[in-house]
Amino acid sequence: MIKNKLAHAVALVLASGSFASTASASSTMYNQFTTTAASDTDGWVWGGIGYHSVKKTFGVVNPNDSTQASPGFVGTDGSTTTPFGYIGSSHLNWGAELTSAGDSLQVSQADSLARYSFAAEIDTGAGAWMDAGDAETSKLPTGWKHQTDIGLISVAEDMLISIAATAVGGNALDNFGMTVFEGMDSNTGDYLHHGAWNANGTASTNDNPFGTTGVSYIKHDGTVDSSNLFTFNAEAGKVYSLYLGGAGVGTWNNNVENYQLDITTSAVPVPAAAWLMGSAILGLVGMRRKAKAV
Repeated sequence: MIKNKLAHAVALVLASGSFASTASASSTMYNQFTTTAASDTDGWVWGGIGYHSVKKTFGVVNPNDSTQASPGFVGTDGSTTTPFGYIGSSHLNWGAELTSAGDSLQVSQADSLARYSFAAEIDTGAGAWMDAGDAETSKLPTGWKHQTDIGLISVAEDMLISIAATAVGGNALDNFGMTVFEGMDSNTGDYLHHGAWNANGTASTNDNPFGTTGVSYIKHDGTVDSSNLFTFNAEAGKVYSLYLGGAGVGTWNNNVENYQLDITTSAVPVPAAAWLMGSAILGLVGMRRKAKAV
């Protein structure tokens, strides 16, 4: 009986995240709202997901038209369905679902085309997360809601998530800022896309980036690119909000560029204490066997 209990305890320790699960299908979802002007993105409050200034409602609406609904998302189960039941008022650009540690996926216009034959607008501005500031007027570097892209990441089990960011095109957008929050926007009061949100990168540590409810700050990094990855631990059953844009390489309307996110996952490493406990239990099992033999 004791031997069986000890063996079971050892099995639990060794199984608690020490090995990656077999990779299974992951998926992406994209906002179908697009713009045509070079300096615009689907982050505008008058398109896609947002607060409807006429109807005074939240959800899948086009705030620029009191009668027309937005085109919704591809990759969900219906044209008016949002990723993971999102009802927030701040704009939402994409969603990513990760089903197990070992999954990987890409968020990009190319992925949208390959999966859904639709060219989603996955772009941002050079200063969306934090602009370069203005030395002549001593203006603090700020981020700008106008071009900040927001994505949701859902995870089915505990995992370590790593994100690489790459500009796709010829514009000089080679440095990204990212902030990850647990949860998703349930209401941003009087949301307006015009306005700063991240002076010198400090506002990104707030739980309410745009005066938002429903999100809790986890971490941020203003130096993300294709080799300097953004990583965080994700817990099973939770949804995370990623706010991103160019960091320190211009102002919000400079170097507007498509971007690509390469997301990889792995099992959360087992703490050293857990391995020590497992070793101790194995030692007890050995001692028990030895005592029986004597």
